[in-house]
Amino acid sequence: MHPFNNTISQPTVARFSDVETTFASLLARTPRRLMIAFSVLAIAIVATVMFAAEPASAAGCRNADILPASKKDVKRAEAATRCLINKERRSHGMRSTKFNKRLHKSALWQAKDMLRHEYFDHDRSGGPSFVGRISRFGYGRKSNGYSLGENLAWAPESVATPREMVRMWMESPGHRRNILHRKFREQAVSAVLSDGDVGGDYEDSGGPFVVYVSQFGTRY
Repeated sequence: MHPFNNTISQPTVARFSDVETTFASLLARTPRRLMIAFSVLAIAIVATVMFAAEPASAAGCRNADILPASKKDVKRAEAATRCLINKERRSHGMRSTKFNKRLHKSALWQAKDMLRHEYFDHDRSGGPSFVGRISRFGYGRKSNGYSLGENLAWAPESVATPREMVRMWMESPGHRRNILHRKFREQAVSAVLSDGDVGGDYEDSGGPFVVYVSQFGTRY
């Protein structure tokens, strides 16, 4: 059975001037009725999207199965997630992306903002736009243009391993497109551990959970 058996919206494409936006939001439940949620967004001046086949092996990525139960483990999970994403890219004939600290600051800000305001999306009412919140950290400054992508996920602490997050992203067409976007050259992953004492989009968490924000970019 496909893990996304409770899809709440199908991917749609909207065009705004010369910017292409792709959005998909999916909700799934594990056999133990634990919630895992995903969201994806890509905005590009120039967009080239690739599709691929089977997920790559996690061999060679340290801490691929770590459970991020502490701040130290969360940092290890971030590094393992970046490693797994690059393994997927290399297994499909693409170059690895490089870590970018500006994207990391932006991803961390987004993860904390989603928890603070109890929402799970790329934008919130009254907050900065997707492009605005990334560019405010200086990404794309002094460039001739840039492409951006973002994958979101949150899952209970007991199942939120880097391997599981990347596996499920790869099984979702919108997230897969971001991971296997040929033109992306840089990336960052932020993971934030919550004690579960939040409401809104996370009211069914049932306890501690982890929010993942993966951002991709290219500067021209």
